[in-house]
Amino acid sequence: MSQVVPLVTREGRELLRQALADAVYYRDPPVHCQACEMLGRLCDQCAAGLDRARAYLALGRELGIDSPH
Repeated sequence: MSQVVPLVTREGRELLRQALADAVYYRDPPVHCQACEMLGRLCDQCAAGLDRARAYLALGRELGIDSPH
């Protein structure tokens, strides 16, 4: 029987997890956005960033790297 070799090492998975966490943090809407405050809801730019952050979170879950353990 042949041994299954993971495509990504444990260290590589941790690095990817950190990169996705950074990407989510970067895409998180700002606490104070003048456009959002004027509209009373997320502006298009903040909404698009939030959608992207959610996609990054979903990718992390799909890859099984959404937690540090």
